[in-house]
Amino acid sequence: MTFAGNARRLASEGGATDVERLADYLEPADARAAADFAATSPLVFDAAPGAGASLAAAAEALVAAGAFARVVGERLIFAGARASLENARAHGTAQAAAVVDELLRAFDADRERAMHLRTRDLTLDFSARAGVMGILNVTPDSFYDRGRYSGVDAARARAAEMVELGASTIDIGGQSYAHWNARIAADEERARVVPVVEALVRDGLGVPLSIDTFKSPVAEAALAAGAHLINDCSGLSDPDLASVVARYDAALVVMHIKGQLNVRDDAYPYDDALGEISAFLRERLDRALADGVARDALMVDPGLEFGKEPQTDLEILERFGDLRSLGYPILFAASRKSFIGRVFDLPAKELLVPSLATAAIGISAGACLVRVHDIAETAQLARMMGAVRRDNRRGLAVVAAMPRA
Repeated sequence: MTFAGNARRLASEGGATDVERLADYLEPADARAAADFAATSPLVFDAAPGAGASLAAAAEALVAAGAFARVVGERLIFAGARASLENARAHGTAQAAAVVDELLRAFDADRERAMHLRTRDLTLDFSARAGVMGILNVTPDSFYDRGRYSGVDAARARAAEMVELGASTIDIGGQSYAHWNARIAADEERARVVPVVEALVRDGLGVPLSIDTFKSPVAEAALAAGAHLINDCSGLSDPDLASVVARYDAALVVMHIKGQLNVRDDAYPYDDALGEISAFLRERLDRALADGVARDALMVDPGLEFGKEPQTDLEILERFGDLRSLGYPILFAASRKSFIGRVFDLPAKELLVPSLATAAIGISAGACLVRVHDIAETAQLARMMGAVRRDNRRGLAVVAAMPRA
């Protein structure tokens, strides 16, 4: 199949109706008409360059199949049942097929959420509740930890504590990405990270060890030492990184970023933030697959704050559910970030409650793993949100009475 573009669901975690979401793309009358057709939330298809004729052919086939379809510029807006997509696929032209196939992929990916991530010999299962990724910065210049865990012994103690508090993954970082900190060489980052990985492997914590790096030499050394997962905040800027991950049959988080790590621009304009983020991640995921990373070992992250202003970060939170259409588990990382501090005019140390609020938004929208500084509080949040799920309620064990203080 020729790749014609990227389709995604139009979701909203801020209470917006289908009509309100569709109004971002359609005239008011068309938005109301599309909402009347929507068996589930509508889909938008962002076309690749040169796919205009395919959009028109797909729209014609979808309307003939009883769905709503409009072409607006380089986008197609769809609302209708899956049966309409199947009908259009069966009876439409060959030119329409690539677009309809992509709409079917996004439709099914949104409904059938990816709930597992394989990390070498360990698998993270998110079917009962979201997992908690504990942040273990082993840098002397972390914006929040301020170097408290930069030594091997301190890192070991903190990692053990995080697992005790409920962390299901430990994310080890040897390079700060704050724009006021200089980028360090791979050798220095490797010297910070690898001894910690080796020590934690010997400690046998029983949870996957993630390495927050974008450099293939650091990833290679950490995976050789026993790490399970590479958390790449650069969107595969190192062309060798995915193949290194594949060679160790490890897992990979692919994050969206606009611009470069450790560099802050004056502004980060977006025409359609979720459209741009989704298309970027789709292209990078396809690249990782082509380099040999297993599909069940891939996870995505929209990159809150990386190349975004607070207004864009808030838009991502409102529309976070759009990312489910990619069909991969989603990592949510907003803990004590500066966009929250800029909303509240508060320093990082005072952002626990709003950080938990953003985590709740992310989990509600489909995030599987939440990367945080505050393990115990977030683990309780995830456990409570998991308890609400229908399948979990049936077998939930509760005590006879609430303990007294």
